[in-house]
Amino acid sequence: MDEDRNKALRELHDKIEDLARRQKAFQEEIQKLQNAVFEFDLGERPATAPRIEPEPVKKEAPAPPPKVEAPPVYFAPPVRPQAPPPPPVKKVKTPIEEFIGTNLLNKVGIAVLVIGIGFGAKYSIDHDLINPLTRIILGYLSGVALIVVALKLKKTHKNFSAVLLSGGMAVLYFITFAAYDFYQLIPQTMAFVLMVVFTAFTVFAATQYDEEVIGIIGLVGAYAVPFLLSDGSGRVVILFSYITIINTGILVLAFKKYWKRLYYLAFALTWLSFMAWYAAGFEEKHIAVSLIFSTIFFLTFYTTFLAYKLIRKEQLSKPDLAFMLLNSFIYYGYGYSTIDTLESGEQLLGLFTLFVAVIHFIACVIIYKQQSQFRDIFYFVAGMVLVFITLAVPVQLEGNWVTLVWAVEAALLFWIGRTKSFPVYEKLSYPLIALAFGSLLHDWDTTYQSFYYYTDTDAKLTFLLNIQFVTTALVAAAFGFIMWLGRQQRYQSPWQPNTLPANVFAFGLPLLILVVLYIGIFKEVETFWNQRYALSKIVVRTEYGDFYDQYDTDILKFQTLWLICYSAIFALVLSIIQIRFIKDRRLMIGSMALNVFFITVFLTAGLVELSYLRSSYLNDAANKFYVRDLNNILIRYLGVALIIPLVIVNKHYLRHEMFPQKIREVERILFHLAVLIFLSSELVHWLEMNRIENSFKLALSILWGAYALFLIVLGLIRDLKYVRFAAIVLFGVTLIKLFLYDMAEMSTIAKTIVMIILGVLLLTASFFYNKYKRSTGNEIQ
Repeated sequence: MDEDRNKALRELHDKIEDLARRQKAFQEEIQKLQNAVFEFDLGERPATAPRIEPEPVKKEAPAPPPKVEAPPVYFAPPVRPQAPPPPPVKKVKTPIEEFIGTNLLNKVGIAVLVIGIGFGAKYSIDHDLINPLTRIILGYLSGVALIVVALKLKKTHKNFSAVLLSGGMAVLYFITFAAYDFYQLIPQTMAFVLMVVFTAFTVFAATQYDEEVIGIIGLVGAYAVPFLLSDGSGRVVILFSYITIINTGILVLAFKKYWKRLYYLAFALTWLSFMAWYAAGFEEKHIAVSLIFSTIFFLTFYTTFLAYKLIRKEQLSKPDLAFMLLNSFIYYGYGYSTIDTLESGEQLLGLFTLFVAVIHFIACVIIYKQQSQFRDIFYFVAGMVLVFITLAVPVQLEGNWVTLVWAVEAALLFWIGRTKSFPVYEKLSYPLIALAFGSLLHDWDTTYQSFYYYTDTDAKLTFLLNIQFVTTALVAAAFGFIMWLGRQQRYQSPWQPNTLPANVFAFGLPLLILVVLYIGIFKEVETFWNQRYALSKIVVRTEYGDFYDQYDTDILKFQTLWLICYSAIFALVLSIIQIRFIKDRRLMIGSMALNVFFITVFLTAGLVELSYLRSSYLNDAANKFYVRDLNNILIRYLGVALIIPLVIVNKHYLRHEMFPQKIREVERILFHLAVLIFLSSELVHWLEMNRIENSFKLALSILWGAYALFLIVLGLIRDLKYVRFAAIVLFGVTLIKLFLYDMAEMSTIAKTIVMIILGVLLLTASFFYNKYKRSTGNEIQ
């Protein structure tokens, strides 16, 4: 064992020695490289700095393997290289000082120089020191001199040379402007050609220098030239042709060197130039010029944008989105405005909008093949296609077609997004749902409003068989398809469960569908009776020879009652669907609240309208112009027949365990209150029908007392304390009504009767209380 152990230790020591030798060899190589770097930094190797040679490696004999208690260090610590001798002492530049000295000073200096040349030229002009031709020649010589000096310094002082070159080009631009505008020494065409040459040279120089500042200065000068050289002749074709040429060169430069600021600056200056011309000089004769060149500008920047992204394989950024949206909508806005000036422009606006969508669609098809690499760009361009298709609908179409196309488009986008796993399409469908609903609201307003008091019988709107209701039904069907597809478990939603967007979609969309269906049919019922009311118009002549229009006001009462009946049917159908199929707690609460609302409307507004119809039926004078029949009476029981199921449904809802006992107690009290209100109305109704006058006060007091007694008996039998308490309150209200309201106008006999009856009812109630106490042997709680 000891021999094997010693052998293993010797092998390990041999490896350590080998690694140490290799490490020293590497150290020597590193030292040589450091010396070479030092020579490049100083330009030449200093004489006072002797070459640092690594110390020779002394070979040490390996330690004998026996009796080694701890193994040596396996990795020798790295040998710290000796620093080269310091260069000649210089003042160390701070970052701020370096920025000012090497960057800022030269730019400020060239600006001051150019301004100085301008001041000198102005002084010579003011004092007439030299003639105009000499001034222009000296100006050109100054610019050329700056350029020559810049080119001389390019090899040794590249950044400084670039600034000088930029200043020289600026001098040439503005001297050319002065020669053309101030002194008329050169014609416009020559000035134009010179500017193009200067711009081309600036682009070339920027490429050679690889300095963006040259391109920016050249670009600003190039775009300023057309306006500086403008003579008011309106030769916009030359102007925009020039800008197109400049754009082509600048954008090629920007793309080749990847100078995005140059691209953004070109974009801003181009569209600002176009806007300035459009605001000041656009006339009807410029329609073709406006459309052609705005399209060229739009396509130029659009193509450059896509080339940036596809070739450079960049992701979309917020500035990219902002500029592309601006590019599209500036072009669309000016194109729309230009076409609208034509006499038949309204017929072409939709086609123009569709044309913009087609441009984006072509780009979308190009990107589609590389969609895996550029999904964000593909979605953006596809979204632009959809935006302009959506805009084309209201521009080219009218009325219901807009609503239908938007609803169908929303359903299509949602289907693509959900089934093809493109969440962006699903998200784009949401604003379209809102647009379709808003358009539907507008359609309802414009369609049904015209039939409120419209008397032309030829323009009658057939109930449910009209384009407006068909539109409503189709929109509801589109929304229903979206809701159905959204509930399919085999497709993944882009929203996490129980988040705000998921909850809005899950409950907001069904609610929206219900609103569309309810209001759509509501409007149909309302319009049906509005048309009947309008057709009931007759012209009445008074005994004094005057004329006035007479309408059958009972029709408006029927309208209200039929709307209540329709609402009850709608709520009942919704309740049945909820109970049989959906079985959702939140929808159950909403359905119950809706039922309570419609029951309340019937017991308030509905009963008032019914009393008016009864009075109209019984009033013979009202039959002078219109026929009254039993429909005025029978409508009462149709309403009751539709309200009773809502009451039954709500009682079914309250059996659910989610409702506490207090809620159930409140519901029972409200139920008895509703029954009492209806019975009171029914009592008055039949008293009126039998023409028993001035007796409803007495009858109502007796009815309320009897019902209070019934509640006491019911509360005692079922041991319902809150029911008994409600009965006592009802007794109290009845007595207050009796003494403060009824007895003031009652006859003595009537007072006697009602007092006796109420007394008997109160005594009977007391009797039942005592009997209940004896039978149970307990105190009544």
